[in-house]
Amino acid sequence: MTRIGITGAAGRMGRCLIEACQSRENVPMVVSMGDIQLSVALERPRSPAIGKDTGQLAGLDITGVIVSDDLGAMLNKFDVLVDFSRPEASLAYLELCRSAGKKMVIGTTGFDEAGKQRIAAAARDIAIVFAPNMSVGVNLCFKLLDIAARVLKDQADVEIIEA
Repeated sequence: MTRIGITGAAGRMGRCLIEACQSRENVPMVVSMGDIQLSVALERPRSPAIGKDTGQLAGLDITGVIVSDDLGAMLNKFDVLVDFSRPEASLAYLELCRSAGKKMVIGTTGFDEAGKQRIAAAARDIAIVFAPNMSVGVNLCFKLLDIAARVLKDQADVEIIEA
């Protein structure tokens, strides 16, 4: 059994991840990874979600997993932390996970070069999947821009700017 921790639990991705953990039979990709259990849910300090059951957040049955703002107190309750939060929070979570030997999946966007280097350094010590743009739309946009850049060559300056 792999115990999953989710950051940004009250956000759009957090609620989707909670639902995926609770509804594995409807998510073949998750089922193929083996047996998982949602065990930790985190939110930023002072979030109105603190103290709520994750099932309530995701519109599901009560799960018994209560949203917290203290990852340090939860380190012994998960095996993999799935993070779709903000760069500053992700880097703080990264340091805690690194020191505790916990694995991470980081889907957060907006890291600067120094943040990416910190993730790369931590990946030498713990298992990390770093894929900040997992959406089909974003990846399709990258592919289309790649094609446009090849066709236009030096006729245009193509840039990707994250907003």
